[in-house]
This record gives sequence, structure tokens and C-alpha cells, in this order.
Amino acid sequence: MADFLLEYGHKPGWKSIFNVLGITVPPRLERLKGSWKKQILAGKKVVTATGGINASVISNINDELGGHALINSLPADDRADVLLFDATGIETVAQLKLLYDFFHANAGKLANNSRVVIIALTPDPSPEGRGERTASQQAIEGFSRSVAKEVGRKGATVNLVRVENKSVTENQLLPVLHFLFSEASAFVTAQVFRINSGGNVPQLVSLEKSLAGKVALVTGAARGIGEATARKLAAEGATVIVLDRPEDSDAGKKVAESINGKFLTADMSKEDSATIINDYLKKEFNGVDIVIHNAGITRDKTIAKMDEKYWDMVLNVNLQALIRTNNLLLKSGTIRKNGRIVCLSSISGFSGNFGQTNYSATKAGIIGYVKALSEELADKNITANAVAPGFIETKMTAKMPLFTKMGGRRLSNLNQGGLAEDVADAITFLSSPGAAVISGQTLRVCGGSYIGA
Repeated sequence: MADFLLEYGHKPGWKSIFNVLGITVPPRLERLKGSWKKQILAGKKVVTATGGINASVISNINDELGGHALINSLPADDRADVLLFDATGIETVAQLKLLYDFFHANAGKLANNSRVVIIALTPDPSPEGRGERTASQQAIEGFSRSVAKEVGRKGATVNLVRVENKSVTENQLLPVLHFLFSEASAFVTAQVFRINSGGNVPQLVSLEKSLAGKVALVTGAARGIGEATARKLAAEGATVIVLDRPEDSDAGKKVAESINGKFLTADMSKEDSATIINDYLKKEFNGVDIVIHNAGITRDKTIAKMDEKYWDMVLNVNLQALIRTNNLLLKSGTIRKNGRIVCLSSISGFSGNFGQTNYSATKAGIIGYVKALSEELADKNITANAVAPGFIETKMTAKMPLFTKMGGRRLSNLNQGGLAEDVADAITFLSSPGAAVISGQTLRVCGGSYIGA
């Protein structure tokens, strides 16, 4: 069932009715169409406030992306497309007033579908980190999440980028800001992106066609989020292997043909699936650069009523198969150096969900797994991350009870559900060379909501 408010709320007659009733109509989010563009800020007004990072780094990034830079504020009757605040210089509670001054002056001037990014330091918990400095930097996170709730009604997103020190380079920052300023991040808000200074980004990397020459595997790719991901990866230049179970071979082959990819059939519930995948990748491509673990199932029942076979089935497909496959691909050297591993988690991995103890356990397990795996693979420059969708308009959520569905949509900062393409855009970013600075993290694509999915 379509979102009634979103479908009718922008039609003149209906809009006036909703206004009289005091019902907030969700904004139409501007999403990425086609492939990435380099100068995403061309013709847009970017209001910046510098802090501890070298001002030339911020200026160069703005120039690279084509933005029209303004310092600190703009005229009262004008609108900002991007607010970029460098908070890395904040060390005391008193200095947090800088956040108030900047956002008090500019938050009300945000255009629809605008972007807000705050850059801050990773809090240092050690005694040498000084309690007040750590408290002040941590305070910025609560501030950014609250602003995200306040401006979401405009389709605006607010995200926090944490860096380890003020000497972060243009090479490390540009790809992350490229993603966050772009239409690809339309449903990503109230998130924290942690930049690892050890990430290997030897040169300035644009996201535009950055996957050319790469080989990518997407499991469960015959439909839904998997299909959307396969299409996004292909649009950026990757050769994509569409993998799905034998029952979905016809749909999977159609997807593969439409993106000039390849189709591979394997049942992830079977132990031999890892061997089938590894042998195919070795034989046909002599390895793989990107592995997206999207395949998953649900078997919902309360724990008191759940059959043991449903517990075993979900744990096997959603978690054990993923680990089994990665172990073999890594042991065999099939995943190349500078490779990318992205696993599908869920908001329910953070918050839990009624009747989904098995599913939520697997999705929480993935969050811990990528964190541990990232440390193991750091010396190979292979990153491991997860994406946790919130309420996404898919066939699965379409089957939800009406009021559960309505609640899932309205509880996001953006007052609506996401699309499969929103998740696919985030996965594509984490698969790119520019995402070398991000590993061990779980990115929520939920519009700022914690509701289970």
C-alpha cells in the first residue's frame, strides 16, 4: 500500500485539506537518479564555519564539488543548500556556544532537501583526553541528532563526521562529504561517520564511476534491496554477479542481463554455497573486489512459540552463511587487496523487534562481526561495514498491519519510509575506493528512526 500522505499531500486540493486538519505532509525527497555526479554542489549555496581543520581543506572540497561558498551566514531572505560546521576546535563547554551561534543564525534558512554536516573529533576517553574536552565533543553528537529532528520536516538531513585529529586530509574527507552532500544520502540522517586516519586514500578520489573495473558479488539480488544494489553498483561501472537461490533463477537472470552482469545460483542455507561462490569467482574473474551480503530470511514468532527449526534456519542463513562465505573467500585470497565487504544488518539489530528474536539476534551479530572483522583485515586495506535499514518500502513491509506501517513511516525524522534505492546508495558508497577511511561501522539508513524493521 502506498504512503497516502506522500501520494496525495502534494496535490493542491488534498494539500489544503491536510493543512486545515493540521496534518504534516512529508516532503518529496530528492533522490539520486542515474550515476554519481562530481560537481554535486554546482549552483548551490554552502555556508561554512571553520574550526580546527585547515580552512584550505574545507575550501578545496567545496571547490571540487562546485559549491558557492559563504562564511558563517547568509542574508535573511536567502536559503542555504548546505551547512558545514567544523567543530574540531571545541574543547570547553563554553565553546559549545559556537554551535548555538551558527545554527541559531542559519537553521531557519535551510532550503528543502538541504544538507547539514558537522565535523568533530573522536572523543578521547583516556585521562590525557581531558574530561571537559571529551564531554564537549560528545555533546556535539546529541546536538546533531536533535537538529536532525528539527529540520527533517524540510527533507533536510544532518550527519556528524568524526575525525581522529585536526590534520585530516582533503583526500580522506572528500568522498565522505561527497556522499553526505549528494542526493544519494536522502534517507541518511542523524548518523555518525567515523573517519579512520589509517584508511588508504593516496589521492583525491571522486565517487563518479569509481567502480569501473571492479567485480562485485551481491547475494539475494533477484529483487528488493539486493536488486537495487546490483543496479547501483553496475551504474558506477562494476561488473556485478547477481546471486540468488534456484527458486529465483528466472528473476535473477533478468536482473543480471539488464545490467550486463552475470547470474550465479546458490542456496545460502546449504554448507556448499561458500564453495560454489568461491570456485566461481576464482574461475570466472580470478577474484572479487566487492562482496555484498544481502541474502536473508525471516521466520517470525514470539520466543515462547517459535519452533526450534525456525531459530536454526534464520541463524544459519542470516549469520552463519555470511561468516562461512567470508572465511573461505578470505582464506583463499579471493577477495582482493583494497576489497570491500558490506553486510546487511537492520534497525532491529539495535532496538530489537517483537516476534523477531531470531532475526534481531542475527542482525545484532552482524554489527559486532564487521567491527571485529575490520580489525583483522586492516593490514590488507580490506574494509568491512554493515548497513542497517529502517522502515523501507519493500514487499516485506507491505505485508505489515496498516497501523504498524503508518507508525514506521511517521516515526522517522523525514516523516516517511525509505526506498530500496536509499539502502543501495549507502552500500554503493561503502563499496567505493573513497570509503577506505570507513571500516567496522554500521550505517543506519532509517531517516533517523529507531523503529524495528
